[in-house]
Amino acid sequence: MTFQTEANATAILAGEFVKWKSTGSPYVIPLADADGVIGTITGVVGLAKSDSTQTASVDGTIDVYLPLPGVVYNIKAKTSTLADSASEIAALCGDSVIIDLTGGVYTLDTAAGNAQTSPFTIVGGDVASASLNVILKSGATFLGDQDLS
Repeated sequence: MTFQTEANATAILAGEFVKWKSTGSPYVIPLADADGVIGTITGVVGLAKSDSTQTASVDGTIDVYLPLPGVVYNIKAKTSTLADSASEIAALCGDSVIIDLTGGVYTLDTAAGNAQTSPFTIVGGDVASASLNVILKSGATFLGDQDLS
């Protein structure tokens, strides 16, 4: 789907998660550090398919993949040594974690702990890249429990 981006706002790059700027806003913005906590932010809209097109003075648009049930995302672990073995990844499966944005790079913060209000649930991973497979909880999205079939 195509969404609006606001003039003079932070550029959104393909592959970044986006959320509503605020309740009732027509604009999407990128997730911030530790963002996505269920019940404390506007819903996650999805994953940017393209870069946003806004300029300093003109609103733009961005194409976004919606967070449909069953979609699995792969995101690097913030601390690679916590996800670089099969046993570590297995121990993390089922944990709910938050996104981390440090130095302009999005990762999963597995060290932040398992919290039911965290938006991403770990369902596997890749040892070679120290990355984790996650699903986005429906309660964290702007879609909630809507049936899109």
